[in-house]
Amino acid sequence: MIQVSEKQVSSVLTANKTLEAIREAYKDNANGQIYMPDRMYMDIRGKKNMGQWLIANDLKKPYFGAKFSAVFPNNRSKNLPVTNSQISLYSANDGQLLALIDANYLTAIKTGGSAAVATDLLANKDANTLAVIGSGFQAYAQVKMIQHVRHLNKVIVFDLSKDHYKKFKKQIEDAQEYPYDIVYSSSADEAIASADIICTCTPSHTPVFHGQKLKDGAHINAIGSFTPEMQEIDTTTVQRASKVFTEHVDGLWKAAGDILIPYQNHDINKAKVNGSIGDILVGQKTARLNDDEITLYESVGSGVLDIALGILVYESLTHK
Repeated sequence: MIQVSEKQVSSVLTANKTLEAIREAYKDNANGQIYMPDRMYMDIRGKKNMGQWLIANDLKKPYFGAKFSAVFPNNRSKNLPVTNSQISLYSANDGQLLALIDANYLTAIKTGGSAAVATDLLANKDANTLAVIGSGFQAYAQVKMIQHVRHLNKVIVFDLSKDHYKKFKKQIEDAQEYPYDIVYSSSADEAIASADIICTCTPSHTPVFHGQKLKDGAHINAIGSFTPEMQEIDTTTVQRASKVFTEHVDGLWKAAGDILIPYQNHDINKAKVNGSIGDILVGQKTARLNDDEITLYESVGSGVLDIALGILVYESLTHK
């Protein structure tokens, strides 16, 4: 059994390798070659803190595994990571534990990479202005990965703390693959009004912008909401979206407050959700039909993608 550090993970998961692995995992999942049962999660000392377990079994390769994540939003004020994650990777031949993988970086780059794949499929081809709500590490991963699928001219950032934004701007400048402007917005509504691509990356339980402010043709990556009580995206945004895709449709209807809350209020029906990103990649579903459609990628997490990247890290380090 090996223990894998965050530094080792980040050395393996380059943008190109990550995007390739995510696309393949989505296709394998759509074809039934890698699957995940229902996640398990629990409140920890109140609803704000959450522990969750995501598991997956790879039928193409001899592995299965589990990722545990603890999400403590108040850690930001303590200068600690909001999310702490580890992957346990096992042999499907004999059940032996093969690796314990530190997975904070893996989780962020997986979510950013998945949103980048969704953006590549759903955003307009000439989309070049990205708005990011939040400035934590997940927001960093969104920009880091999306810059590989669209040629950005501008990144507009809103965060409640301008000090956090300044640190974030420096991180993005260090990760830029090519020049683009990074600017601060005084409000989330102002940030999204001119944006072609929008990423929401906050632990908010209430909507962070008003859906009527979205311009026609915008694509939204809703990243922050992953429990039934969290609603980072308002009902108007969901109603305006012509296409709604996710990692796993069954998982969305159990965990995505952005969708569950308007559904429970009878503002949408289940037909609002079109399918998974994997469905698009294998040709079972159609993505954007015209330049004016508003599209929404609702992310709630995927054990399939976590374990696929865990396998990539393990095989790269052990040269399998």
